[in-house]
Amino acid sequence: MLSSLKPIAYALFLWWFSTGAIIWLDGLPRRTFRWSLLGASVLFAGSLVGIQVDAGAGTLPAAYRAFTFGLLAWAWHEITFYMGWLTGPRQVRCEENCSGWAHFGHAIQASLWHELAILCSACAIAWLCHGQPNQIALWTFLTLWVMHQSAKLNVFLGVRNLNAHFLPEHLDFLRGFLRSRPMNLLFPFSITVSTVGLLLLGLQAAALPADSFSRTGMLLVASVLALGILEHWFLVLPLPFAALWNWSLQGGDQPPRFAVDLVAGFLGSGKTTVMRRLLAELPAGARVMVLANDFSDVGIDGALLAGRGAEVVELSNGCICCSLQQDLGRQLSRLARQYRPERVLIEPSGVADVAALIQALARPPLAELVSGLRVMTVVDAAAFLGDYARMPGYFESQARVSPLVLVNKTDLVHEGSLEVIRHTLLAAHPGVRIALARYGQPVDGLSLGALLALPAASSPRGAANASAAGWPVAAMPPGRAPGARPLRASGEVALGLQSWSATLSGVCDPARLRTLLDILAAGHYGQLERVKGIVRADAGWVRFDLAGGRPAIAAHAARSGELPRVMAIGRDVDGPGLLQAFLDCTLPGALQHG
Repeated sequence: MLSSLKPIAYALFLWWFSTGAIIWLDGLPRRTFRWSLLGASVLFAGSLVGIQVDAGAGTLPAAYRAFTFGLLAWAWHEITFYMGWLTGPRQVRCEENCSGWAHFGHAIQASLWHELAILCSACAIAWLCHGQPNQIALWTFLTLWVMHQSAKLNVFLGVRNLNAHFLPEHLDFLRGFLRSRPMNLLFPFSITVSTVGLLLLGLQAAALPADSFSRTGMLLVASVLALGILEHWFLVLPLPFAALWNWSLQGGDQPPRFAVDLVAGFLGSGKTTVMRRLLAELPAGARVMVLANDFSDVGIDGALLAGRGAEVVELSNGCICCSLQQDLGRQLSRLARQYRPERVLIEPSGVADVAALIQALARPPLAELVSGLRVMTVVDAAAFLGDYARMPGYFESQARVSPLVLVNKTDLVHEGSLEVIRHTLLAAHPGVRIALARYGQPVDGLSLGALLALPAASSPRGAANASAAGWPVAAMPPGRAPGARPLRASGEVALGLQSWSATLSGVCDPARLRTLLDILAAGHYGQLERVKGIVRADAGWVRFDLAGGRPAIAAHAARSGELPRVMAIGRDVDGPGLLQAFLDCTLPGALQHG
């Protein structure tokens, strides 16, 4: 009996520890990834050599070594995938309405290079073991591959426990291929076939002599198969199995505490311009991280904020307060360990429920990380009256949760309009501080940092001790009792907005682009609240923007590997028409996401 338990226990420990080690390495700062890849590659090469050396050995130690070599070879593929070195040609999310075979094809593209690399490794191991008595490494690798493919298909079709918090930020596009549902039709088939295979392996191993090479090898492979079956059950049973690897999420140390500046505002109000000015005001050497969130499949704001002395993390495809709220604590904890910032600047999408985000920052686990929170809402003075007439509840809510409102683009309106805006904001929040700005710069000469420092700001440890700690009570969502659950985020459903995006190719004609923006402002192709993008033009790049019915085009310094792209947010968006319109501005055309 003991002789049977030894290989099972060895396989169980190696599986648990190696899985946690990969998660831990992936949680380290990205600057360490090259060293992780180097170390993993050395182990991978050593494993192939070891497989070849032990292929002709039929001893008990050779069985354990071959099993270990097969597992290490598999670990290399996991590391290269989860660290983003070897994924696939598609690294963007599908749109919400993408489904069927098109969606499946996109999922294949997202990990195509990874799967082809596994196939090449399987062929190499098969060649090394061909005609030799020790095939344990090959069967270990193949078993892991088959169960891996089965788990991927089940996650794609839908399971209860997605454990998406294990996905690193650079693989965020894979979230679009995760579907949450109690179970799918493939799952019973996967479990039945693999369980029958496990029983056959177990019966065959039981008929062999104890402590024999063949019995030990079969038990090691059978253990991997059993663990693969267990991982399948992890996907559907309502139990916290992910806690087995919580130790690996710590990234080797506790995340540092950081201050948060939250810059909110409706679409086109000038949040990104304000964020750029805030970054410019920060002292040299400051450790700053920016979370830029676009309500679309492609991110634009992250590109506009990059190269300004801060680590920029883009969170696209949905608002941070809606689809990302449940993961926000884990994401910020992991990012804090990775970048170790002193300050985090958050730019939610223009349709975000800021009250829900403030509540999330005031509750564990984020309350233990956030040393101070400053909130600013940016308002487009020229578009305010029209936007307020259509969405009064949204703007009143924005005013109530922010101690400071920056009324931007004041050069586009007269004093009478500014008085109307001022009285409207004060009626919604009598204690709000109002500042006027042009191009995101306060007109009174104060810096944005100085304006943010004027309202009280301290640790958001909950509304119960808000007054005592100096946390601005006005910033808590209206009508909420201390300790109450977060408000349900409104997002797309509440505002009735939809997003469209496309990646572009070719060189854009700026004159034709400006004409197109004027056409879009006139209401063609839908009621568009915001259009923005980055395209090649002449010998360089330009960024374009349509906000409040006003088009703008300016030069853009593109990052290495930058993709020309466009996004639009509004109601009744004519996606095919927009795609054709932008096709007419570029050569040779564009490819629409989804």
